[in-house]
Amino acid sequence: MDKQRSNLQAYEYLCHIGEAKEWIEECLGEEIDPIVQLEESMRNGIVLAQLAHWFAPGTVRRIFTEKRLQFRHSDNINYFFKAIKLVRLPNIFWFELTDLYERKNIPKVIYCIHALSHLLARRNLAPNIKNLVGQLEFTNEQISATQRGLDQAGVSMPNFGNVRTSLKHELNEVDEEDDIQYEPIFVSKYSSAIVSPTTPDLIEESDSDDEHVFEEEITEEEKNEVYWSEPKNLANLIRCQSIVRRFTVRKEFNQIRDLHKSSLFESQIKNVQAQARGVLARRALEDKRIMYEDAEEWITNFQAATRGFLTRCKYQDKLDYYKANLDKIIKIQSFVKTKLVGDAYRKLTTATNPSVGTVKNFIHLLDDSELDFDQELTLEQLRQSVIRRIRDNGQLEAQANDLDIQIALLVQNAITLDEVLGLSRKMNKKVQRRMSEIASASNNNPYSLRSLDKDSRKRLELFQQMFYLLQTEPKYLSRLMYIMNGQESADHLGKKLVETTVLTLFGYAQNSREEYLLLKLFKFCISEEMSYMEDAQEFMRGNYIFMKLVVHYNRGAKERKFFRDLLQPLVNTVLDDDFMDLETDPVNIYHKSVNLEESRTGRPSARKHTATSQEALADAEVRDTFIQHLKRLREVTERFLSAIISTLEEMPYGVRFIAKELKQSLEENFPEEPKQNIVKIIGNFIYYRYLNPAIIAPEQYDVVDTVITPMQRKNLAEVSKMLQQISSGKVFDANDLFLAPLNDYVFEAGQRFSQWFVSLTDVEDAETHFGMDMFADYGNTHKPIVYISPYEVFHMHYIVHNNISGLEPENKGPLRDILEELGDPLYSPNLDMPESAHTEMSLTLTNRYDKIPHDPNARLKQLLVDTKRFLLYVIKIQNGNDLKAIFTQPITAEHEHMWAELKHIEFLDREESQDVLLKRRHVLLGTVDDPPTDLMSLNFHQLKTITVKLVLNLERCGVISSGNNYQDLIKMIAKDITNKNTRRKIRQGEIQRLQQTLTHLQEKTAYLEEQKGNFEKYIDNCMQNQMNKRGKKNKFVMPFTRQYFHIRQLQKDGRVPKFGSYKYTAKQLYDRRILLELTDISPKQYDRIPLVISMNEVGIIEIKGSYAGWGIASMAVELRFEELLQTQFNGIQTMTVLDGMAKINVNLLIWLINRKFYV
Repeated sequence: MDKQRSNLQAYEYLCHIGEAKEWIEECLGEEIDPIVQLEESMRNGIVLAQLAHWFAPGTVRRIFTEKRLQFRHSDNINYFFKAIKLVRLPNIFWFELTDLYERKNIPKVIYCIHALSHLLARRNLAPNIKNLVGQLEFTNEQISATQRGLDQAGVSMPNFGNVRTSLKHELNEVDEEDDIQYEPIFVSKYSSAIVSPTTPDLIEESDSDDEHVFEEEITEEEKNEVYWSEPKNLANLIRCQSIVRRFTVRKEFNQIRDLHKSSLFESQIKNVQAQARGVLARRALEDKRIMYEDAEEWITNFQAATRGFLTRCKYQDKLDYYKANLDKIIKIQSFVKTKLVGDAYRKLTTATNPSVGTVKNFIHLLDDSELDFDQELTLEQLRQSVIRRIRDNGQLEAQANDLDIQIALLVQNAITLDEVLGLSRKMNKKVQRRMSEIASASNNNPYSLRSLDKDSRKRLELFQQMFYLLQTEPKYLSRLMYIMNGQESADHLGKKLVETTVLTLFGYAQNSREEYLLLKLFKFCISEEMSYMEDAQEFMRGNYIFMKLVVHYNRGAKERKFFRDLLQPLVNTVLDDDFMDLETDPVNIYHKSVNLEESRTGRPSARKHTATSQEALADAEVRDTFIQHLKRLREVTERFLSAIISTLEEMPYGVRFIAKELKQSLEENFPEEPKQNIVKIIGNFIYYRYLNPAIIAPEQYDVVDTVITPMQRKNLAEVSKMLQQISSGKVFDANDLFLAPLNDYVFEAGQRFSQWFVSLTDVEDAETHFGMDMFADYGNTHKPIVYISPYEVFHMHYIVHNNISGLEPENKGPLRDILEELGDPLYSPNLDMPESAHTEMSLTLTNRYDKIPHDPNARLKQLLVDTKRFLLYVIKIQNGNDLKAIFTQPITAEHEHMWAELKHIEFLDREESQDVLLKRRHVLLGTVDDPPTDLMSLNFHQLKTITVKLVLNLERCGVISSGNNYQDLIKMIAKDITNKNTRRKIRQGEIQRLQQTLTHLQEKTAYLEEQKGNFEKYIDNCMQNQMNKRGKKNKFVMPFTRQYFHIRQLQKDGRVPKFGSYKYTAKQLYDRRILLELTDISPKQYDRIPLVISMNEVGIIEIKGSYAGWGIASMAVELRFEELLQTQFNGIQTMTVLDGMAKINVNLLIWLINRKFYV
């Protein structure tokens, strides 16, 4: 019985909702949600706000129509409160904001709508609400669901049947249906009496039936006399007559009024009035004309005096007003001028093809100040100083390299390793290490890059040049990685070795130079991959080699510290909570619940062990756990997301730079791609490639030091999955149906994450961040060194050699030149390399073209600058629609006069230094050897002629075209105007970088001079030490020999060389093959030609010979021993001495010198 009563209550409540629904639809003229959904759909207040706007339009400003429930929807409900207050609905029928927004008392809201309908119906402002109880049908499920909702709300049901009575009570009014309207009844009654012939019969008679007894006995005339003699009947008659008279008078009045309102009457009256007014006006006009003719002169003078007085008064008032508001007028004028100039400048900056007139308005902005010229002079002087210093350092470095080779040759020639180390104890450690490397180098291993012979050293230099080129020219490695990525046949180990070699080449980005170069490589790789893509989304699907390098780069020390600072507290919150479980699969939750129940009770569970997702969610315990997991997952995800977004400034520069280049490349290659899609790709890179690995595996990034359990890993994976979905900008679909309740949060969080991704790309360029420029390597004291194994060197040579056609498709270039000199690779996939090839070595990188950078287009750029400067002078003098019109315009004397004035302003009247004025007026138009052109000496005709020739020269060079009337030049000048401040900033930055480079070059100069001095000192000490050792040994000289008499003669003359002297005949040296030939002398005469080899100074060998046929007593030549070794190293077998008269064998001469002076 109670259930039936409850169902009846729910049914009646649904009917009342239906009544309110139909009444609202009748008012609004549109359908709203069904009855069973109306309670939920009304929470946002949209329907109530529309209803309020219908019966009280002025109360609703703007309806918030967002479908997802937000707090701003409360504004809609407040509009409804404002409207019912306006129509004075008693407060007893009102509901609270929370009754509807939080669904605390929806029946009271429906009750309020019922009361409002009755109130508006009483005032004829709305239709009556219908009674639908018993007329609507609902299913048992709908009635039961409604009753459950009422039971859960716990509110009492209003008395809908008594709402009309309650409203009348509150308003203190009588029911309109019971009111008596006397006036309409009265008018109806007496209106019919006027037109009816039986009007007296309509008057009520109160006589009794006895008065009718004598009616038949008297005549009709007597009856009338008796009837009208009654006072009451007479009064009624008088009232009837009054009504008739009033009706008759009104009827006549209405007829006359209708006549007056008729168009015919009005037109006749108007004609009469017009004729009368015309006569009167003409008469008055004639009188005035006669009067004015008599006083015409006086009136004219009076009018003139009056107008003058009034004009002077107005003018004086205006002057007084202007003087009183002078400050305001100046401000207004300034504002107007600023507005006009701003509009013109905006037109200059935004127009695709700005006109000559627009550019002419802003030409003055290009006039360089004295500060600009000073900075230009400073910049040029710094460039020249840097260039000179680079040249000087190049010479010093070449000399140091030669000395280095000579030291190596000395060591190889005769000095043992122990002797070298003993001699170099007083030298710096670097020289000692270098000597040790040279002394221990192997000359027989073909895979050794340290052998001291010309071929090995040449091969080493070529490898140094090749790896320097690969490191500093990112186009080669970017193309190589693209080629290898597309080669399906490329073996995995080969790709892996290339990745390792590239990372080794860049030193794993451990210093600023290598990090800068590695980031430039990533930039070129992105550009290379994008150039072959047809769809922007393809980037996210690719598995690129360079992206693996990015992953390795992101595991550097800086990145690990960033991850530790950011993620350690977040990950610890997950790891420290032993009871945290973020499982979102209902089936898994169901299985865990069954297992827990059986573990707790020790008995099989009554629930079945297999269940679908729907069956699992039907379980109350599983459903509650599932909801709790979703809430907890959202909380943890929000904590991670908020922490990540707050680290904009702490984010390492490298990943921000890559994101920036990725964004720019996408926008350039896919200009039609929506911005949100580009942001999604950037988000995929930053989160999926960078942040996600550190969240899933924090122990690999030093975020935590503990072991992570499977449950903890599962929780981190769930958080990572949420963040991945947020970063993609998409909500969960059918594949993740059970995470769909979080879609509102995912959408909102995705907006924040996207904004953060865009903010990350706002970062300075790499050159500014690292302070790098084209002179950076020239200023470094030490050349870059790469620690790499010969195996990696030979393998990279093999890979580059096999793919050279893709790396340099032009069939010429520096890389091809190096490979041609290197020859065929020593590496082969089927060849086993020796163990020594896997030993790490240091490879000092060298620039093959270690010369001053030269821009091949420098002269063309200077020509363009000069052309624009001349063109500016021409535009200042002459006007035209385009440049071609200006060039064809004739020159007048006025133009020459204007040019003369402009020359004085530009070159004479400026308050600038003399150097600046001279630089301004002189322009170098020819070669460096030609004298500069003095603009002061040119007339305008000459100036214009030179300008036209310069423009035609640029057209021949393909810089501009006459097809668009040289509009390209106008656009260039407009761009120069808008970029003036930017150019100043760039110039200041260049000055700072050049000053820093010059400082580094000076430091390098000091270092090279010191190194050169150390090498020279080492050579001198080494040779002196050898000679000292040799000097202690007194070799026995056979008496009465040629050598014996030679020594005696030297002793007698006091000319004994300090380190020895040996006399031979040419025949003796010829027989030993030391002497190859003497020019124009027969070998038969060699025994009569003496040759003396002596050494008086350390390392200086003197060869002296005499022959009567030479025309002079004797010939002598001094040779430095290290130069002889250098000649031998260079592979020169023979050389001429004694002014070309003698030809000797270099190798045997060195052997003789070693034997006589160093052994």
